[in-house]
Amino acid sequence: LATEKIIDLGIEITDAINAAHAKGIVHRDIKPANIFVTRQGIAKILDFGLAKTTTDVRESADEESAALPTATAGQLTSPGSAMGTVAYMSPEQVRARELDPRTDLFSFGVVLYEMATGTLPFRGETPGVIFHAILETKPTSAVRLNPDVPVKLEEIIDKCLEKDRSLRY
Repeated sequence: LATEKIIDLGIEITDAINAAHAKGIVHRDIKPANIFVTRQGIAKILDFGLAKTTTDVRESADEESAALPTATAGQLTSPGSAMGTVAYMSPEQVRARELDPRTDLFSFGVVLYEMATGTLPFRGETPGVIFHAILETKPTSAVRLNPDVPVKLEEIIDKCLEKDRSLRY
């Protein structure tokens, strides 16, 4: 995509992810198939089927959304089970560790890299090979694949794709 489009969509997507995180929801499956762009150019995050709440959603909900049903602890997946789409998983998802909002930022970094380069940062013919790449390899520099990628955008992508979640945004 053109740089301006990447930036515009990137802002829309991060606003949507931030809105979910503000309500205590970790999506756990951020990928292009779960991002819908309206005719007005507004990005919406879809398919919260794998989402996990980090707080009781009702505690942070406004009056209008407080009446909506929320998942119970038994309906949510638990630590020890890897959930998500392989190529977009964070290292902590691959390791089936406890997740927090930073897992969505890693997946967003994969999407951002893909928008900037036209390819995935972690590839392989099998899930095992992709898991190894996510855990152990550094992706090819985005600017190397697309010389039009601004240095600052590449810095943002790299920070999102940081394997150590304590170093991510």
